[in-house]
Amino acid sequence: MLGFSGTLVATRIAVVDFTPLDITLARIVMAGLLGAAFLILTRQAQRPKRQHLLPLLLMGLGLAVGYPFFLAMALETVPAVHGAVVTGLAPAATAIIAVLRTGERPPLLFWIACATGFCAVLYFAYNEGGGHLSLADGWLFLGMLSLGIAYVEGGRVSREMGGTAALSWAMAFLTPLATVLLVGRLGEISMVSVAPESWVSLAYLGAVSMFLASVFWYRGLALGGIARIGQINLLLPLAALGWSALLLSEEITRTAAVCALIVLASMLVCLKSRT
Repeated sequence: MLGFSGTLVATRIAVVDFTPLDITLARIVMAGLLGAAFLILTRQAQRPKRQHLLPLLLMGLGLAVGYPFFLAMALETVPAVHGAVVTGLAPAATAIIAVLRTGERPPLLFWIACATGFCAVLYFAYNEGGGHLSLADGWLFLGMLSLGIAYVEGGRVSREMGGTAALSWAMAFLTPLATVLLVGRLGEISMVSVAPESWVSLAYLGAVSMFLASVFWYRGLALGGIARIGQINLLLPLAALGWSALLLSEEITRTAAVCALIVLASMLVCLKSRT
């Protein structure tokens, strides 16, 4: 979760010099190279079983394509603080998809807490939009849905393959096409004019957010249950708010702080519930 918490700030910085498509493709290529190194060094380069192919593809598309692209689209027009609070929807999306796909059955208290956190996020987005939801909120909602699918499918296949192997293969399927598209985009990027902080942010998004943090995350999902462990991501709003204020000097409004605290309380209830 700590590795993921810097994603919004890094994306907000990177979109100044890179397009959402550039960021998405670069993240895939960097994670793909790290994953290939892992598979080779650990001698796990055998092709996955047939029943694992679709979950791996869905995992990769949600984690490496849908989520970063929609997130970058949103953060072109709203501050990282706004995106930080809306990311509280990710655990709710993960829990619902987990119930549909894996048969996990959290208790009623879990759903009450999950709904409370969801309502807090929805109110914040509505309030910040001046009485309506903006297009950026739509992009963020789609990003959270993509993330939920990636977590559930990745958590399921990680139980059999191992989290790092599953992540590495998911990236391997996407890397060839992403590399071709990224090379084609290089001519449209003015390398000289790109700020150093944008390069650092892009490297963070590919190496840490896309790969290293995901290694630990999928290990936790496989061991602790997808719906339950997925609620740890409710800490993301608080952590991301802190990074936004520290690195971007963005103002944390009273509404944002209160909503983030409600989301945190919901997470604590969810984590104490049993599947």
